[in-house]
Amino acid sequence: MQLEGMEVSHMKFGEGKVMELEEKYITILFPQGEKKFLYPNSFNKFLTLKDKKVQTEMNNMLKLIMEEEESRRAEEISEQERLEEIQNLKIRPDSQASFGFVENNKERVFSTWSVYAGSYQSGASKGKPKLPVRLKLNSACLLTECPKGVAEKRRRIIGAFMLQDNFESSACRDGMIQSHEKYRIQLNDKETLFYWDYFSEVAEISKWGNVELKYFSNMIMQKILFDMQNGLTDAERRKDAEEFYQYFCLVNKLKPLNQ
Repeated sequence: MQLEGMEVSHMKFGEGKVMELEEKYITILFPQGEKKFLYPNSFNKFLTLKDKKVQTEMNNMLKLIMEEEESRRAEEISEQERLEEIQNLKIRPDSQASFGFVENNKERVFSTWSVYAGSYQSGASKGKPKLPVRLKLNSACLLTECPKGVAEKRRRIIGAFMLQDNFESSACRDGMIQSHEKYRIQLNDKETLFYWDYFSEVAEISKWGNVELKYFSNMIMQKILFDMQNGLTDAERRKDAEEFYQYFCLVNKLKPLNQ
């Protein structure tokens, strides 16, 4: 807004003229000298523009700023309430999920950041989507692949994500699991972590099988996410992975491994 040269009125200093407008401050010349004020906050109480049309524009701008601030505060309160809700959940020690890309497509998963829980292989529900019953708001989903012709023990971890804020396993009737909009990471071909390296109790690895989803422990997921963040060389992606890791530890009530 162009305000230099505009006449204003101050409730204490009287009539004045705008001399300079910076990003956060406005300088006004009064008979007793120049005064600096916060901009645009000072137009809420102390300053009034003589030009009614410009004052109307100022009022509209102040109203928009106030609405944005109220929205930001509401989001902060909502986020805090959500974190408190998650932290008050009863934590199941094996509520993490790994996906083998048996029924999923890699390109589709990373383009939509959603993954299919798979379908029932037998019984009355055969062919119908599985309900990811163990997944809760503290759960992370680990994405793995083992290309044709590669030994199962060389199954790679290719990504991970936390669940969408409003996820409820009972409502996931179509089996589609949506990711959190922030806490997600995709690994490239050079950032290699092998899935089975984290399961030392497995004496012999033959094949993944026909199931899409396997559950495993929170502590193993913590170690994977810890290694994942340390394996990234790109500063921005590493920062994102570190935030992901810290969030995971927070909602699972786990002490970060680097502390």
